[in-house]
Amino acid sequence: MVLINKAINEVTVKLVYYGPGLCGKTTNLEKIYANPKLDNKGKMISMSTETDRTLFFDFMPMELGTIAGQKVRVQLYTVPGQVFYDATRKLVLRGADGVVFVADSQNTMRESNLDSLENLKTNLRLNRLDPEKVAVILQYNKRDLPNIDSVETMNEYMKPNGRPVVEAAAKTGTGVTATLRAAVAKILENLKNNVDTTLYDQPELAAPDMSQRSGVTGATKLSMSPSPPAPRPAERGEGGRRPGEGSHVEEENPFAAVAIAEPEPVESDPFGAVEVEPEAFADAIEDPFAETAVIHDADAERAELETMLANAQAIVASLETALERARDTEKKLAAKLSK
Repeated sequence: MVLINKAINEVTVKLVYYGPGLCGKTTNLEKIYANPKLDNKGKMISMSTETDRTLFFDFMPMELGTIAGQKVRVQLYTVPGQVFYDATRKLVLRGADGVVFVADSQNTMRESNLDSLENLKTNLRLNRLDPEKVAVILQYNKRDLPNIDSVETMNEYMKPNGRPVVEAAAKTGTGVTATLRAAVAKILENLKNNVDTTLYDQPELAAPDMSQRSGVTGATKLSMSPSPPAPRPAERGEGGRRPGEGSHVEEENPFAAVAIAEPEPVESDPFGAVEVEPEAFADAIEDPFAETAVIHDADAERAELETMLANAQAIVASLETALERARDTEKKLAAKLSK
C-alpha cells in the first residue's frame, strides 16, 4: 500500500524480497545497504529467529527523481525462507507494493523454487493482494555456481508471464542493483497507472499463532495493533491520495496484523501491594555458590570461581570508591550548612 505524506512531499513504497531458504534474499539487502552510493538510508533492523532472520531498512533513491512532484522512499524487507516461518512471511507481505522473488538457480532447487512461488501467491491472496497486479520481479540468483539451470529452463518452470527477469550473483553483487531498479520502476509504473492491487472478495488476514519465541535485535520495541479493513477503490486526487485521506500518513507496521491484549491496569500502591518478610526475601535470592551438581572438572570449576571472585572484588572496589566520594560530598555539604 503506497503511503503518501503531503506534509513532507514524500511517497513511501514497500518492496519485499521473497524466496526459498538460503536463496540469497538477505545477501541482496546487505549488498544494497553496503552500496557506498546509497547515502539517504535508514538504519538496518534485524529481527532474528533461531535459524533465519528478517531484515528491514528504507532509503530514498535520489536518481529515480520524483513522481507527481513528490520524492520516493523505498522500504526494503526480507522474509524467512523456512516453511515453519510462514506466519512471519504473511505479516511482512502485508501492504507490499512489490515483490522480488529470489530463485535459486541450482538444478537441485527447482521444487523449492516452485513451492516458494506458490506460497508467495497464496500469502498475497491472504493479504488481499492480487498476485497478477502486484509488481513482481524474478531474480535468478547464484548464476556464478556450477550445476545451474539455464535461463530458458528456469523460464519454462517459473513461467514469468511477462514479469521482468534478472540474472544475478548476489554474493558478488552482480545483478543486485539491476533487480532493485527493475522492481522500483515496476512499482512506480503501477502507481502512475493507478493500479489497484486489492482483492476485495478475500477475508481479512487472521492473527497467526505467534507462540514461537524469537529474538529481536537492532530495534527497541515493535508496536502490534490490528489494521483496518481495506477500503473500496475510489478516485485518487492530487498526488495519488484518495478522498478523505489525511496529509500525514505514518509508516506502515508490517507486523500490524497481530493484536496483543495487554492486561488492564490495576490502580494500587506499587510500594504496598506485596508485603515480603526479610527472611522470605533472602530465601528467594539464588545462591550462586549453592551445590546443584557434582563437579567433574575441578580445574574448570576453580577457574570459574576465581573469575567470580575477581568480579566480586571489582564490584566491591567500585562501591567503596563511590562510598568514599559520597562521604566526602557529605562532609562538604555539612561544612557549608554549618557556616
